[in-house]
Amino acid sequence: MNYEAAVEFIDSFVNHEKTVSSQYPENFKLDRMRQLAKDIGNPQNAYECVIIAGSKGKGSAAAFLSSILRMDNLRVGLYTSPHLVHLRERIQVNGLMINEIRFAETLALLKKTLEEASWRRNPPTYFEILTAAAFHYFKQMKVHVAVLEVGLGGIFDSTNVAHAKVVGLAPISLEHTDKLGKTISKIAVQKCGIIKGREIVVSAPQTAEAETVIQKTAEEREARLVRVGKEIRIFERDYGEDFQRFDLKAAFGNFYDLEIKLLGRHQIDNAALAVGLAKSLEDKTRLEISDDAVRQGILDAHWPGRLEKTQESPAVILDGAQNAESARKMIAGVKRHFHYEKLYLVLGVSSDKDLDGILSELMPEVFCLIATQSRNPRALPAASVAEHAKDFGKDVLTEPAAFAALEKAKSIAGIHDLILVTGSLFLVGEIKEKDA
Repeated sequence: MNYEAAVEFIDSFVNHEKTVSSQYPENFKLDRMRQLAKDIGNPQNAYECVIIAGSKGKGSAAAFLSSILRMDNLRVGLYTSPHLVHLRERIQVNGLMINEIRFAETLALLKKTLEEASWRRNPPTYFEILTAAAFHYFKQMKVHVAVLEVGLGGIFDSTNVAHAKVVGLAPISLEHTDKLGKTISKIAVQKCGIIKGREIVVSAPQTAEAETVIQKTAEEREARLVRVGKEIRIFERDYGEDFQRFDLKAAFGNFYDLEIKLLGRHQIDNAALAVGLAKSLEDKTRLEISDDAVRQGILDAHWPGRLEKTQESPAVILDGAQNAESARKMIAGVKRHFHYEKLYLVLGVSSDKDLDGILSELMPEVFCLIATQSRNPRALPAASVAEHAKDFGKDVLTEPAAFAALEKAKSIAGIHDLILVTGSLFLVGEIKEKDA
C-alpha cells in the first residue's frame, strides 16, 4: 500500500468531521475503539499519555506541552485534529509529522486487522482509525510521552481509551450543543469524562458553571485539581506584535519573564496550562522536566492557524475561532497585538456553529465582511452567512470560494488595513493550502 492508497482507504470510512449530523453518543461509544486498540496490541499502554479536552485552546496547550517535553530530550508524540493542510499533521513525533511511508505501513496493518468478519459488520470510523494509527506509530517510534488532543467531548472520544496519569481541561464553552448538551454544565460533564480517577487534573480558567462540574468530578474520582488562575498564578509583563511575556508562580516553582510567540491573552493561559501539565507529569511519573525545558519549550511552540500573520500591507491574519467565546478572545487578541485602520473580515462557518454569536462578537470591529465557505460538506453556504451579517448594518459581500474571498478582501483593503480570515479551521486550512 502506498500513501495515496492509504488515504483512499481511510477516506472510505465514515468521517463525522464531514457529516452534517450523526447520532451521539450511539455512534461514538468506546467499545469499538477499545476492540480496535486491543486487536493491534494496545500500543497506547507502551508510553505515558496526557489527554487534553476543552472547547477552545486544547490544541495550543498540546503544542506548548509537546514542545516543553521534547526540550528535555524526551521523544514526544502529538496527536491533534483537525489538520489544516496535510492529514499527516495530526500524527507527529518531536515536531515532525509522520512520513508518507510510515503512514502507509501503519494503515496497511490496520487494513489487515479490519479484514476480520466482525469488523466488516461494524466498521470503525475515520477518526477511530486515525487514533489507532497514532497509537501504533508512537509505539513504533518508542515515544516516552504521547500528548493526545480530544476530538469531540471527552467521555466517548477515541483518545479516551488511553490511560493518563495527568489530564488537562482547556476552557469549556458552548459548542456542539446538538451532541454535548445545551448548557456549559452538560458540556463540562462530557469533557470531564477524561477524568477516570486519581489523576492530576490541570484546568485552564473556567466559567463558574464549568468549574463547579470540574471540582465535583475531581472530588468524586479522587483526582487532584490544579487550576490556572488559582494554584497557578499568572502575572503579565508586556507584549508586542510578535511576543508576550509573563511570570508564573505555583507550588511546583516560580518562573520569571517567560516568553511565548503565540498571540492573544488566552495563549498565556494555554501556556500556563501546559506548564502545569508538564510539572504534574513529573510529579506522577519518573520523568524529569527541567525549568530550562519549560522556558525554551513555550518560547519555541508554534501552532499554525491561531492569530497567524501570513502577509503584510495589508496584514492578513488567520484564526480558526469557531464559536462566540473563541471569537471574543480572538478579536481581543487582534486589538491587543496589531495596529490597523480598517478591519476586513473573511468569514465562513460550519452549519452547526453559533453564527449569530460569532457575528455579535466580531461585527462591532468590522468595516466590511466578505462571506464565504469552506469545501467541507458541513459548511454553511456563504449566502446564509451574508444574510445573517446584514443585520449588523455593515458592508457585506459574498464570495463562496474561500481563496477568491481573500483575494477580494486584498483588492479593496488599504495597506494599513487588516484582513482577518476566521470562523473555521477548515476555512483556514484551505487558505493555507492555496498559499503552500
